[in-house]
Amino acid sequence: MGTVLRQTWLAEGRADVPPDVISSSLWEEIAQEAEQCEPHSVVRHNQRPGLLPMRDGSITSPQRCRVHPGGPALSSLAMSKELAEVAGEATSQTKMTPIRFGFKFYAPGDYMHVHCDDGKCEITFSCGLTPGLAAMGWLPNLRWLTTEQVTERLADTPYPDGGEEFPIRHRVLAGFDGSRIPHWRTPLDSQSREVLITICFTDLTV
Repeated sequence: MGTVLRQTWLAEGRADVPPDVISSSLWEEIAQEAEQCEPHSVVRHNQRPGLLPMRDGSITSPQRCRVHPGGPALSSLAMSKELAEVAGEATSQTKMTPIRFGFKFYAPGDYMHVHCDDGKCEITFSCGLTPGLAAMGWLPNLRWLTTEQVTERLADTPYPDGGEEFPIRHRVLAGFDGSRIPHWRTPLDSQSREVLITICFTDLTV
């Protein structure tokens, strides 16, 4: 599995987690935890227009959703040996550790303009807790541009034309190079909410 993960990561900037790596019982616990956390989630609503390159290597942009860091069940997933092994095999880093994870709750009309994750995120894992999530848009062809080049090229384009689709699967994690590849979520046009998990890993090798 390691060779395939590494080759796919280098060529495409993605790493698919085998579905059987995470037990169905843990997914049930996480789903229940999300239900409990949602009433306590907080609004994340960045209204500053345009793209803003940050010192940490990220590119911020307007977004709206609700977020919560989760509890023991989500932490168990993020800290699992199996997920760390996938992260390490894909990136060829030896001490991959989750540095940020949580739930994202999208209500009808919520969105996330094109952006790049924190530069410390060597790999970002994502999946849906609700079925039938729309694909994420991304631009893997811009992976090796600088933040300034990305900002200049994508200025005033919240949902760029010509992007590819990155499927968000139900209870099946997929990793992607979110700190280098611009990505976005168009406004949710369904009448029901969507629940997403995100987990970011970094290498703690000194």
